[in-house]
Amino acid sequence: MINYLKKKYYWYKIDRKLNKFLKGNKGQKILMYGYPKSGNTWLRLLLYNYRNLLLNPEVKQTITYSKLNLLQRNMLEKGTCFADREGFPFFYRSHVPYNTTYNLFDKKIFIHRNPLDTLISAYYFYRNRKVPFFDDPHTIRAELFDINYYVLYKIDSWIDFYKESIQHADIVMNYSRMQVNCEQELVRLISFLDWDLNQELVRRTVEMSSFNKVKKMGLERNQKHGMGPKDTFEGEFTRSGKEGQFYNELKKETINLVFKKFPEFKELYPDYLE
Repeated sequence: MINYLKKKYYWYKIDRKLNKFLKGNKGQKILMYGYPKSGNTWLRLLLYNYRNLLLNPEVKQTITYSKLNLLQRNMLEKGTCFADREGFPFFYRSHVPYNTTYNLFDKKIFIHRNPLDTLISAYYFYRNRKVPFFDDPHTIRAELFDINYYVLYKIDSWIDFYKESIQHADIVMNYSRMQVNCEQELVRLISFLDWDLNQELVRRTVEMSSFNKVKKMGLERNQKHGMGPKDTFEGEFTRSGKEGQFYNELKKETINLVFKKFPEFKELYPDYLE
């Protein structure tokens, strides 16, 4: 009960702070949210590379992770209040499930990825820390090193996040569909946001935001940690990005149990079924 009240008060303070701050901004207020490791950073890179090209069509390479964090600094759960950069959108990101603070935004973008690959990526992201799985109870951290245990432990929270999030989104981005036809999905999102649409810049944006180009950037710029905390993250942020990797990573029993818990999987992510 005490933790519940603390959480309510924490979000009450953020809501008041952001309400006052956002009222002073006349531009479009955008929130993008998704479960961790759902393609959130990739989507941000796509949007910010596109806006960067609108400002300077001569750009040849993706913006870096550090530049992205300078251009898009606002995080909902931290209640940050940084002014937007000229030429770039007024944009917040979040990994927290819906709460009433979402209602402060004009346009809400929800991105999701199939839960099996999402949770595999999350497993490596949180395992490769100086203190692995630090956000989870210390009593089960040893068991979480078993990737099958981790996925089954987390799947209910993923399902709850998805089912709540889908109800409040103004537009939904499916990572799997983005993998199949990224240009088409980016055009759909740009049109939704009412931004100037340039098909050639869309093509170039998708090319420079590709997994290989972003991974190369991280290696060349000494930013392998990506969006992970530089002082505690010991792996490589841009690890795989592939869909369907769960067939090689997980036991068949684990996969089938997730299919049973989330039957929508087969409709939402049909390209990655055997």
